[in-house]
Amino acid sequence: MPGSNPPLIELRGVARVYDGKGADAGHPSVTRALSDVSLQINAGEFVAIMGPSGSGKSTLMNILGCLDRPTEGVYKFRGRDVGQLDSDELARLRRESFGFVFQSYNLVASATARENVELPATYAGVERPSRRARAIALLEAFGLGHRLGHRPRALSGGEQQRVAVARALMNGGEVILADEPTGALDSKNGDEVLAVLRDLAARGHTVIIITHDPEVAARAERRIDLLDGRMVGDNATPSAHTPVPPPVPVPAEASVPSETGLRDMLRGFRGAIASFAANLLRGKRLRTALTTLSVTIGVWSVVAMLSVVDGAYQRGVQIMSRAGADEISVLPGRSSSEYRTRSARLTFEDAQAIAQEVDMVRAVLPAVNGYEILQRGDRRMNQWVEGIGAGAQSSTQWALERGVFFDERDSATLQPVVVIGATIRDELFLPSEEPVGDYLLIGSTPFQVKGVLARFARPGTSTVDYRDRRVLVPVRTALALLFGRQDLGSLTVLVKDPRRLGETLQEVEELLARRHGFLGFTIEGNLGAQIGFSRVERLLSALIGAVGAISLFVGGAGVASMMLVSLSERTREIGIRVAVGARQRDILHQFILEAVAITLAGGLLGTILGFASSFLVKAFVVSASFSYWIVFAALACALATGLLAGIAPARRAARLDPVTALSR
Repeated sequence: MPGSNPPLIELRGVARVYDGKGADAGHPSVTRALSDVSLQINAGEFVAIMGPSGSGKSTLMNILGCLDRPTEGVYKFRGRDVGQLDSDELARLRRESFGFVFQSYNLVASATARENVELPATYAGVERPSRRARAIALLEAFGLGHRLGHRPRALSGGEQQRVAVARALMNGGEVILADEPTGALDSKNGDEVLAVLRDLAARGHTVIIITHDPEVAARAERRIDLLDGRMVGDNATPSAHTPVPPPVPVPAEASVPSETGLRDMLRGFRGAIASFAANLLRGKRLRTALTTLSVTIGVWSVVAMLSVVDGAYQRGVQIMSRAGADEISVLPGRSSSEYRTRSARLTFEDAQAIAQEVDMVRAVLPAVNGYEILQRGDRRMNQWVEGIGAGAQSSTQWALERGVFFDERDSATLQPVVVIGATIRDELFLPSEEPVGDYLLIGSTPFQVKGVLARFARPGTSTVDYRDRRVLVPVRTALALLFGRQDLGSLTVLVKDPRRLGETLQEVEELLARRHGFLGFTIEGNLGAQIGFSRVERLLSALIGAVGAISLFVGGAGVASMMLVSLSERTREIGIRVAVGARQRDILHQFILEAVAITLAGGLLGTILGFASSFLVKAFVVSASFSYWIVFAALACALATGLLAGIAPARRAARLDPVTALSR
């Protein structure tokens, strides 16, 4: 139609052709839904596109609403060639300029009336208070203020169609596309819906009705007839309509933020979160709960088994420590098989350097030792006496049966105090005598017994453990009062991780060689025990890891299957969301978020159960250690499972053709 202003909608030679496969010999067949359609629609017009079934009117509506693209010709909206827009730009155009009213209502079944109306504003990034207030105002304007919280199945056909009209107006509704809006309604409700559409046209909205009913078409100001995909009639006249500014029947619409940066990403996640709440938390509770349970069991098993492995490892470190398998011994001099036999002197400075410069060292115990005569009363024995650093008890985790261990002050002030093993106590003291606080002679010097070590040998057996015959005195006391020397007899280096015993031994060797200019030491460690421990630990970890991976795989498979079933059930919903302005990545985010939310919920529950079960495990005298890294590992596994399980269904959902999705 000619006029001073360019037309809102302009089609020139538009055609839509569908390719398919012939039924005979696999030759391609062509279905031409539209052919050479040219028309102009000005802002504010009330137009009816009429034709029998198969005439192409629904195809034309899909093209006008940017749900489909023409295969031939040009479609311009406000003078802009729609064919040049990418998928995100088309989504924005649908979101900001078009509102759809379908014959079958096409409301999201799991959402309330208010949430259905809010949907376009959700994808437009409107803040929740603003979009909620506008949705309520729209529904109240259409007499549905008392039905805000009802879902579609609780609404009559007329009420559902009025909800659809309100949704079409949510972002302004510059162009209302109504596809057979009265087709599923009785005459009374049909008349009400047509009256609403006519009123919107009178208020300046461009209203386009798709219909096969002449009575419905007669309500419009302009009628366009289609037949076999061609436009065969148009009753437009040059002065048929004067554009009117488009007010809305409710308070002004909320402002729509820009689509850039973080705001754009948050906008997409708002829609995904709303979908998650409607579909999984309200609509499919049992299925969601069962799927979450499968993930919970998987994570629970992983957490419980990892805590057992960690506890077993910590217990193994303690046992190895008590057995000396985490120790490196440094002795002055080289073995006779070495070419260089010159001996170096061990000093306290060497011990301090090793403790400070070698990362994997948790303690260095300077020591001096030799045989001395022990005597108490008429009991006398020749016994190996060890002068050792004050931190030996805490570093080696030796348990005391009674008394206390000597401290740094005892060593610095050369106090004559001693800690004895259980067998020494048995041989020097009667069962009725209390050794702690009593004295015994070491050489000719009286030493006060400060503590008694717990017995290393297993109770009830005749086994004798050499550690039960230990006689321990402060190292500086031993140097000054017993052995009369300045240099140390040995250093005992305790390693943080027994698996790195060999690596630490090499670092200690290199450090001492640098300090003394040559390697005048013998350095030894129980590498055989370390290798055996590492192999057992790796084997146990691999076994537990395999069981945990299988458990998580089962949980992930459950999530993936639920998402695929959900996709098949919600195909129409996806079409609705695309029609109101959702982009492909919005749909992608929606399904990925749902999968991740389910698995993270299962991960949290599984972690809590795993923590609780660790106490139960300990009740059965099984070592268990619940470390923070296990929590992070479990949640990371759950997150990875959700992402892997959700990506394929999400990509499939995002690629659905909206026209096909709406037809299901």
